[in-house]
Amino acid sequence: QLLREAKEKEKQRRAQQVTVERTAHYGLLFDEFQGLSHLEALEILSNESEAQIQSYLATLDGEQLETVKNDLIAIKEIFVPKESDDEVVQAQKEKLSCVFFAADMGEEFVSVLTELLFELHVAATPDKLNKARKKAHEWLEEASFSTSVDIEETLKEKSEEPGEEKTEKEDKIDSDKLELNKNKTVEEIYMLSIESLAEVTARCIEQLHKVAELILHGQEVEKTAQDQAKVLTNLTSAMCNEVSCLSKKFSDSLTAAGSSMKAEVLNPIIDSVLLEGCNSTTYIQDAFQLLLPVLQISHIQTSCLKAQE
Repeated sequence: QLLREAKEKEKQRRAQQVTVERTAHYGLLFDEFQGLSHLEALEILSNESEAQIQSYLATLDGEQLETVKNDLIAIKEIFVPKESDDEVVQAQKEKLSCVFFAADMGEEFVSVLTELLFELHVAATPDKLNKARKKAHEWLEEASFSTSVDIEETLKEKSEEPGEEKTEKEDKIDSDKLELNKNKTVEEIYMLSIESLAEVTARCIEQLHKVAELILHGQEVEKTAQDQAKVLTNLTSAMCNEVSCLSKKFSDSLTAAGSSMKAEVLNPIIDSVLLEGCNSTTYIQDAFQLLLPVLQISHIQTSCLKAQE
């Protein structure tokens, strides 16, 4: 009993260790793709905007202060997801998932993003994000193709040798070879999945950072801050949905490639990919929240300009 418990604990410890190592790997790649740099730069913009808001509010009093505060609260409310909207959001996400991953609509995500950026009235195009996403999907196709080819070849080899009786030892060698190939495939798919998630997420953060800069220092704003907040909510939702779908697709690919592997070996790898999918959406949502003061100060600046006219 004690031995069994000790073995179980060791197995759990190893699984956790593997997950930690893989998480670190994602972090390094995310940093390599400058995801952290853009997140930090966005945080600086956000903090500067917040400081400007507080300075401006300190100059106001009475009715004027109340009016501005109400405006800022109205913008903030758009950034806070309402519980009653959860079902609607989920339905939209499921719909978007189907759209983004439909084989004949590979560019749908890009067109949705481009349309939303156009709605913001900022001169930002999702070229880098599009490129990263395209690469990720090409890798997914390759992974799916190589997995199916491996299986077909294995079956073909077996069917070509009906008359030959193999010894138990030869069977074991063949089995080990197949296991080795599978492991290699799983490892390759795993590496690709983590790299893809890290790159696509970094490009999403970069896109949001660019949007923030353009809102603050770009051309004259044609849309109200509240309208921009609504568009940014949809933009962020589309981005989060994309990385979630990517992690799900890669985990499905890993499941297929590792069909002959033991569950205790394969499951931590799949869990790691799904975990990074969650981490990716968290990064994007964090970046989105940093945009709130940016929109609020933009609203204040626009209001001041209108008052001067």
